[in-house]
Amino acid sequence: MKKTIRIHISGYIFNIDEDAYQILKIWLDSILQKYKEEEDGDEIFNDIEMRVAELFDEKVGNEGVVTQKEVDDIITIMGKPEDFEPEKDAPEQNKPTYSKKKTRKQKRLYRDEDNQIIAGVCGGLGNYFGTDPVLFRLLFIAAVIVGGFGTIPYIVLWIAIPKAVTVSQKLEMKGEPVTVSNIEKAIKEEIEYVKNNLFKKRKKK
Repeated sequence: MKKTIRIHISGYIFNIDEDAYQILKIWLDSILQKYKEEEDGDEIFNDIEMRVAELFDEKVGNEGVVTQKEVDDIITIMGKPEDFEPEKDAPEQNKPTYSKKKTRKQKRLYRDEDNQIIAGVCGGLGNYFGTDPVLFRLLFIAAVIVGGFGTIPYIVLWIAIPKAVTVSQKLEMKGEPVTVSNIEKAIKEEIEYVKNNLFKKRKKK
């Protein structure tokens, strides 16, 4: 019989057995160590913790017990920090830049708030089907003009489809594996985008 520990991760509460907790702690500590000196390190680590909580919630919920199997599965999915570090003595063409484990999942349908005109429905459909969201916008507009019924389906989709809020959800929306390196890359790109837009606005003034 194993001792269980109650832990809090990103607002979620889980019961986890002692062995699994030790493995999870070592993994999270190694990630924290990797990013602690980086400017955006806290944000990257928080999003990684959020993804861990989402995966635990999918696998065991609040009432189940997280075991070593669930922790091992998450580490396999998300990768270890060393998986993304190039080997010092390896030839340039052989240097690994990401985990070689196959972690790609099917896309999930979300509303895309970064590519929205009204609610991001067409942006989300564009991501899901791998096409330009303008096509869906034209279809809805044509449905309104021709038959007058384009508004209702749009509103239904607006209500039914969740908005991609977290970095993990935005990666899933695009069909990208939610790994440590992809979370890091997405956050840095998002911060860079915000900085560039602020710079442009200030320049215009």
